[in-house]
Amino acid sequence: MSRTMRPNGTDSTTSTEVAHGWSRVTSMAHWLARRRQRAGVRPRISVVIPVYNAASTLAECLTRLCNSSFGDFEIVIVDDGSTDQSRAIAENFPVRIVPTAGRVGPAAARNLGARTAEGDVLFFIDSDVMVRADTLDRVAAALERGDLEGVVGVQAAEMRHRDLVSQYKNLWMRWTYVRRTAPSVSLFYTTAAAIRREAFLRAGGFDAGYATPNVEDTAFGQKLARLGVRVRIDPELEVEHVKRYSLRGLLRTDYARAVALTRLKLRQPRELGTNNTSVPLRYMASVPLATVGVPLLAAGPALGVAALGVAGVAALAATVALNRGFIETIHASDGRGRALGAIPLLWLELVVVGVGSGVGLLGYVAGRRY
Repeated sequence: MSRTMRPNGTDSTTSTEVAHGWSRVTSMAHWLARRRQRAGVRPRISVVIPVYNAASTLAECLTRLCNSSFGDFEIVIVDDGSTDQSRAIAENFPVRIVPTAGRVGPAAARNLGARTAEGDVLFFIDSDVMVRADTLDRVAAALERGDLEGVVGVQAAEMRHRDLVSQYKNLWMRWTYVRRTAPSVSLFYTTAAAIRREAFLRAGGFDAGYATPNVEDTAFGQKLARLGVRVRIDPELEVEHVKRYSLRGLLRTDYARAVALTRLKLRQPRELGTNNTSVPLRYMASVPLATVGVPLLAAGPALGVAALGVAGVAALAATVALNRGFIETIHASDGRGRALGAIPLLWLELVVVGVGSGVGLLGYVAGRRY
């Protein structure tokens, strides 16, 4: 019996079929034909994707990439010890699969992928990110200009998970980046972020001290800014991040980020007075207000002291005023009812962030740097 080899060198008679109805990419001729569509001296792009148990989204992610209008690119999958069908799914596509030596986390996995990559430009995305047909063209066009070494994309306005918590968080991730229009930013949002490979290697890559998904991209963006590497956010470079959040998952994520961001800020004392994150200053100012306001609002009726309740209401009203821009974004996207429903969620999130910031500070004093 003849054996058919896929573009990545695997045997098509033994690999698991791709789930969820997404077609396998098995035509080497078609793949090479697209690769030859180079225009002048456009940069070659290496798409680097750290993967850990991503079977539910990986096939769609890779199918979207393989339908790109841009010709000269490669896909580097860094399998970070997956225990599901992620590797079997990847083997159905023309990708290079690089295994890690056990679970190392997305920071170290991206570094490994970058060292393996052969392109002039590294484009980092997550395994649950869906690019558009022109995404890689936009990346190449942005970096063909000599004034930039990196470009960051944004979460698309259209999102498939429409529940309150998912919409709240995904809109937040879009809004906090779209508003950053400076010629150069100290941010690197690895949902969709590209950088010249030379600049990435010069910067030393991501901080592998972050063993779990956290703020490793924020830390890297700040390092790039210190080195004078110019990175810009392109609001037109939109991708869909297929991310569903439960309330518990949202609060757990925000708590962990607050702990990590606090310690990151304390590790760079010279930058304590600089907002070099994606978090707006108005949101930061809201954290202590909500952390005090919620307990005061609860204590007023419980203790029969009306003044405490009034003070709590005033503090929470101030948080709404400070975050008016984001609430109006939810209103424009999903209507008044969803915007009103987001306000208690905002208060709860602010309290959790306040607790996380306190834990991060205490942990840092006790010697914990990450």
